[in-house]
Amino acid sequence: MNKSKKSATPINKIKVKPKQETSNNAFFNWIGVIAIFILGMLIYSNSFDCAFQFDDKHNILDNDAIRSLSNFKQMWDINHSRFLAFYSFAINFHYGQYNVWGYHFVNMLIHVINATLVFWIVRLLFKSPTLKNHSLAQHQSSIALVTALLFVSHPLATGAVTYIVQRMASMVAMFYFLSIVFYLKGRLNTGKSTYAYFAGALTSFLLAILTKENAYTIPFAIVLMELFFFSTKKISINFSNKKIIVSLLAILTFIIFTITSFSLSIFNPLPPSTFNTTTITSSNYFFTQLSVIVKYIQLLIAPINQNLDYDFPIANSIMEGTALISGIFLLSLVGLAIYLYNKNRILSFGIFWFFLTLSIESSIIPISDVIFEHRTYIPSFGYFLIITCLIYQFLYQKNKSLTTLLFVFLIGSNTVLASQRNKVWKDDISLWSDANSKSPNKARPLINLGYAYGKLQQWDKAISTFNKVNEVEPNYHAAAYYNLGIAYWAIGDKEKSMENYSFAIKVDTNYTDAYYGRGVCYYYLNEQDKALADYSKAISILPRPELFYNRGMLYANKKMYTEAIDDYSKAISSSPENANLYYNRGISYGNNNQWEKAAEDFSMTLQLEPQNKSAASSLAFANSKLNPAGNK
Repeated sequence: MNKSKKSATPINKIKVKPKQETSNNAFFNWIGVIAIFILGMLIYSNSFDCAFQFDDKHNILDNDAIRSLSNFKQMWDINHSRFLAFYSFAINFHYGQYNVWGYHFVNMLIHVINATLVFWIVRLLFKSPTLKNHSLAQHQSSIALVTALLFVSHPLATGAVTYIVQRMASMVAMFYFLSIVFYLKGRLNTGKSTYAYFAGALTSFLLAILTKENAYTIPFAIVLMELFFFSTKKISINFSNKKIIVSLLAILTFIIFTITSFSLSIFNPLPPSTFNTTTITSSNYFFTQLSVIVKYIQLLIAPINQNLDYDFPIANSIMEGTALISGIFLLSLVGLAIYLYNKNRILSFGIFWFFLTLSIESSIIPISDVIFEHRTYIPSFGYFLIITCLIYQFLYQKNKSLTTLLFVFLIGSNTVLASQRNKVWKDDISLWSDANSKSPNKARPLINLGYAYGKLQQWDKAISTFNKVNEVEPNYHAAAYYNLGIAYWAIGDKEKSMENYSFAIKVDTNYTDAYYGRGVCYYYLNEQDKALADYSKAISILPRPELFYNRGMLYANKKMYTEAIDDYSKAISSSPENANLYYNRGISYGNNNQWEKAAEDFSMTLQLEPQNKSAASSLAFANSKLNPAGNK
């Protein structure tokens, strides 16, 4: 026999009657789900007391829209594409206020649900026409479970689970995976419930697009499923198949909806900002993403040196930095995926899934932060499926024990690394110290670290840290000068405080808080005209209640009571529950001989603060002015 003339049979064409493993039953499924839940709890239980971090502050801590479950319009107005994510924060706030435990528990629960859906998706894929007779189908339960355990344990997921606000990434994944599950169930079903499953897929899709923008790739993910797992012949469209017709109509409707929903302004360049010195355009963002995507792949393979705030250089040309090498590597991966389509559809699908689900955030739509770990959350499914199937395909039959040990090692090491990574998120100091050690030439980690020291009133460390910002990026970061102003004020050095506020204003002429801070310095240094000018400038940029209040106090000191009353009234319109505003306006009304209005304001002060003795005595005095005869 001439062995050299033998040819390898493409793996997706091997007809093997699946063996029924003892694990391939309902009992195994429940054991798998329990294992996923226990592992998820084990990994993330040490994250439940991690502090609110970074974008958590303005999205949760300082977000008035989530203070009530009935604030639908306010949450919708923030970003209608993320409405459901914000509403989930509102539910957390309703039941737990600022108790961080509840937010983390919900994030962990969503992550476990996602891993369970991954388990389900893999099981369904092996029931598809392409894979049901695949040589790996006999191991489908084990492959599904290992893929799910890799998903739930990988430390890169901490960016979407431990980082509270990135529930947006994990929550959209939940609806994304659920939509895929319903679609697969509908395609595999031959009974009357087929269209009910399709309705479930559509509903899940709609929920996903109300959670985060990368949900818009769901229809294309479904197309991938069709091409890879339901197309057993050459690519063609069977127009006699009602399911295909419904799918095509749904995708066409979606494309029309997407085009009409979004403006071309999403491609507009992003100008330099406080933490980004470069204009981000579609072209340089794309060139940069070539290297970013390679970094994501490296982190999936070897999740070490994770970082919240990578110092990633912007590539303005394909020939700049590692863009060209990265581009060639990624193009080779796409070429490999095309080549493998007829030879190994599982591996080919995993590659295409990875690129498709990254496409919204890693293509030509500029985003100010070019890299974030949570963006790998949905794409990582493709990687875990590839790794699991490769190991089973090439190692399991040769050495089952080694295969088991390898999976135990991968899941075990992931578990340890993820648990250790959670510790970094414990508080501001630990998180930003870690980011600063890995991005020493980036200003933002230093600024946030200095801010963390300031919150703990460790002013010497805060000043030292903010000064390092100016060494890293001199004469650029207004935020560093502004925070130095706060720190010097805290230690009583008003001159240096004012000096640093002035530096901040020089860098950013529209820095409202710097004008406000410098105005306070001028006020206490008895330079009232300069203080008035700074308060007025701050108000012209961004009117806020505290600015009107401070300027009102200044007007009152200058005996300009009409102007003071006007400013207090503007502050009250934004903060009607602030008793101090009514009291001070009452004083100005009194000084302006408007005793009836003064009495009304003192009465309002007492309604808000019944124990306010100053308001009580002032009300009595105002009433005596209104009814002098009654005091005789």
